[in-house]
Amino acid sequence: MEEREVNLRDLIFEILLHWRGILLWMLIGGALLGISSWAASYKARTKRTENATAQQLESQMTQSELSAVQQALLNEYSCEKWQAYMESSALMNLDASAVYQADLVYTIKAPEIPTNPVAVYLNLLASNNMRQFVADQTQALTVSDIQELIHVSDPGSAAQTMENCSFSITALGETKKACGKISKAVQKYMNDLHKQLTDTYGSHEMLLLQNNITSASSASLLQEQIDMRSKIAHLNSETASLMEHFSEPQTRYYQLQTKKEGASQSLPQKSAAEPGAFHAFIRAFAWGLLFGAIIYVFILFFLYITNNKLRYSDGCALLCRVPVLGRIPAKPKAKKPFDAIDHWLRCQWDKGRYGISPNQALQLSAVAVQAAARQKGLACLYGISCSPLSDALVKIDSALCSCLKNAQIDFQTAHNILYDADSLQLLCGIRAAVLIEKAGCVQYEELLRELELLQRQKIELLGLIIAE
Repeated sequence: MEEREVNLRDLIFEILLHWRGILLWMLIGGALLGISSWAASYKARTKRTENATAQQLESQMTQSELSAVQQALLNEYSCEKWQAYMESSALMNLDASAVYQADLVYTIKAPEIPTNPVAVYLNLLASNNMRQFVADQTQALTVSDIQELIHVSDPGSAAQTMENCSFSITALGETKKACGKISKAVQKYMNDLHKQLTDTYGSHEMLLLQNNITSASSASLLQEQIDMRSKIAHLNSETASLMEHFSEPQTRYYQLQTKKEGASQSLPQKSAAEPGAFHAFIRAFAWGLLFGAIIYVFILFFLYITNNKLRYSDGCALLCRVPVLGRIPAKPKAKKPFDAIDHWLRCQWDKGRYGISPNQALQLSAVAVQAAARQKGLACLYGISCSPLSDALVKIDSALCSCLKNAQIDFQTAHNILYDADSLQLLCGIRAAVLIEKAGCVQYEELLRELELLQRQKIELLGLIIAE
């Protein structure tokens, strides 16, 4: 079998026959790019309108009125931040009436070195490394939560000159279990820190004097929570008081800055789109049409060149060196809009293949097989196929059998000979055969194996009939 090449003419007509899909992809590409361009231009136009409107409103307000609006905006922003902090903060979500507290008291003894390393311990305990270590150990708290829940006492600068110096670490928790996890993580960090500083500063002793967990109410925490809620309430009250005395320009300016509902109704809108936006939409729509067509044509081209199956338009006489006795086009399916365009394209492609009806093509194929069989003086002929039996093959077999019967030639069939043992056994004793294949159902490798099989069996091949 010769090497299969891409026929440019066949490829072009194969693509043109998918003109409906090309138009659809063009419309989709044009719509997507056009809408995205329109949305971008509308956003830019709205931004310019808002900026111009904001400048107009600022010119209509006095400095005190503008300051009042800015103060209201600042209060609203601060209120949102503090409210978010209240909702996410581990400290603010603790129950002040029952707070679990772990108290760890350490003492550092350094009789052999002149400077007590307690200041180094305190600096490292105040670093983010410690908070990150504890957060990783607990797996339920963030670094910010650890910063709020753990406190370290400061013994003062005189501790560096003392032989023995102690300091305390306090950890808060919502439950006793959670508080215990934080306490254990801090102790593990302290033990690792002691080993590290021993190598750096010299031998010194670190003792844990106290390690207990208690539960009690915390008046300071309760007051801190109350102060935070009072601050948020005060900001809301101050913002409401300012907005009560807003004039119309102040209200519109405030709505414009906060993007609240109803702001778009109070803003002046342009009666028509800018000409530049319409031109940009047209350009984007045109590019979308082009890109949509290119993408779909590329998909068709890729499917065409990767298709290894027998095509109705293939020149089998050149590729397989087998004479083509007939090509039978498919029966027209349900009518589609503009079927005349499809028929015209097929006739321009190959009028001999598509210019006749399926019945006429079937009769011509049967007569061609009859003529070839008579020329060889055959009394028996087989129709062979490596495709499973289908309605199209049944019609071809019936037409060939009827035509050859008139010429007193016995006609038998054997389908799916590569994968059916019973059909393969029928090949024994066959003198001549004609191949009957359906396009799109047989791969070229299968066709090659079929030809090799006929050659091994010394079966004379009269030709090939291809059904679309």
